[in-house]
Amino acid sequence: MGWKIIETNGLSPQDTDRRGNKLLIGNGYIGYRGTLEEFNKDQKTATIVSGLYDKVGDKWREPVNLPNGCFVQILYKDEVLHALMSTVVEHVQSLDMQNAIHERRTVFETADRIRITVQARRFASLARHHMICMEYSIHADQACEVDICAGIDGDVWDLNGPHLRNVHAVEQGDVISVCATTHENAVRVAVSETIVCTDAGQVLNEERCADDLQIVRKFTKVNIQNGFTFYKFLSHWTGLESKDPLDDSRVMCQQAAEIGFDGLLAEHVKLWSERWADCDIQIEGDAPAQEALRFSMYHLLSIAPTHTSTASIPARGMSGQMYKGAIFWDTEIFMLPFFTNVFPSVARNLLLYRYHTLNGARRKAREYGYRGAFYAWESQDTGDDACTLFNVTDVFTNRPMRTYFRDKQVHISADIAYAFWKYFTS
Repeated sequence: MGWKIIETNGLSPQDTDRRGNKLLIGNGYIGYRGTLEEFNKDQKTATIVSGLYDKVGDKWREPVNLPNGCFVQILYKDEVLHALMSTVVEHVQSLDMQNAIHERRTVFETADRIRITVQARRFASLARHHMICMEYSIHADQACEVDICAGIDGDVWDLNGPHLRNVHAVEQGDVISVCATTHENAVRVAVSETIVCTDAGQVLNEERCADDLQIVRKFTKVNIQNGFTFYKFLSHWTGLESKDPLDDSRVMCQQAAEIGFDGLLAEHVKLWSERWADCDIQIEGDAPAQEALRFSMYHLLSIAPTHTSTASIPARGMSGQMYKGAIFWDTEIFMLPFFTNVFPSVARNLLLYRYHTLNGARRKAREYGYRGAFYAWESQDTGDDACTLFNVTDVFTNRPMRTYFRDKQVHISADIAYAFWKYFTS
């Protein structure tokens, strides 16, 4: 009871935006929005990794959205089956909070009255932080053939980008990849994918298509009346933690394919079960409160960095680039107490982030003529304040308006000192 968030039908752009945030999967290193596999940047797909920021020209500095490895399109008679544009008889999306799995089931109806059902589930592995694993199944109520395009889409959604340059596709055996470099600090990134198909009785015709921004495998004339399932194993690496992101991402994909989806899911579910054993709270007689409480804890657990002490929890988690991916005082005052009391090792990471960004706080203090440290209102990877002096536009004159968020919010330093003290005395 209270473990599953279920959304039925409702496929307006507003529903898509809301579900992207609400049905997010994450493991602290990577966050993937609750969008559908056939979606692209127009539907705000996003793959955000912890601690990677970029600034383009004089635009706002923000997190980098990596190439989308969950991309899958089904074509029936050369028409793409798309939940927002095709005829949909039934649609269900859900988030299994207990096991951190996103699921979807969509029944399409073609012009010639064939019903094609797409089912998929995916998870951001808690055991292997760089991995997203997906199971994708499709079947029809009559004999028919479809083309399946599955690959990596490097044409991504950005608020203040594009943040990736030198985007290019790479093929090596069964592994395909999209590589790129960020603008500001020339950080290399790589997303790799390998696919395993289960239908040994069907001969698959595979073509590969690549351009500067995308690489896909196209399986042509796949018979789906009796069902067809394949597994996608995706690995995401950046130059922040790897000397060779491309090679590391390829190796991890190959290892994942050898273990298999069921094995990877089992280790992932085991770790989430251990988490919930430590923190779950059961409420009797109030199902909405039970669901809301678990929903809040699920998102905290999904976005908290367990892999490093140089990153923290941004204001909008890992759901995209809003609020510049900045860490506010909210993390220490509203989020940290949960970890301090239940997962102190994670709380320690969050506090050490403020230690690692102390020099940025010192630079801000000197900027205002103070000694000591004046912590940033909007803190990113260095601790320097990402809050600009002109944050809003006058609706009447269309002129930038001077704001004083970064100047006058001096309580942030006291909030952080308070958080350290509460951790120490707990």
